[in-house]
Amino acid sequence: MYTLLGAVEHLADLGVMHRDIKPTNFLYDTDTHTGLLIDFGLSELERDAKGQPRKGGDNEQVKKIIALQKQVKI
Repeated sequence: MYTLLGAVEHLADLGVMHRDIKPTNFLYDTDTHTGLLIDFGLSELERDAKGQPRKGGDNEQVKKIIALQKQVKI
């Protein structure tokens, strides 16, 4: 649970809302004690009134999300 909450906190710091957190979207390796949050198909970026990302606009991952959303015209 600690690892999952850490992932959610990291996303929030970048202004990303996952919107589909459930057991099947969180992979956890008990040997290495590492977790991975997957399936960002419903995720959204927090945006300001101009439609720009509120946070993390300079982050490479956020830039990739913006580019993908432009490709599918969300």
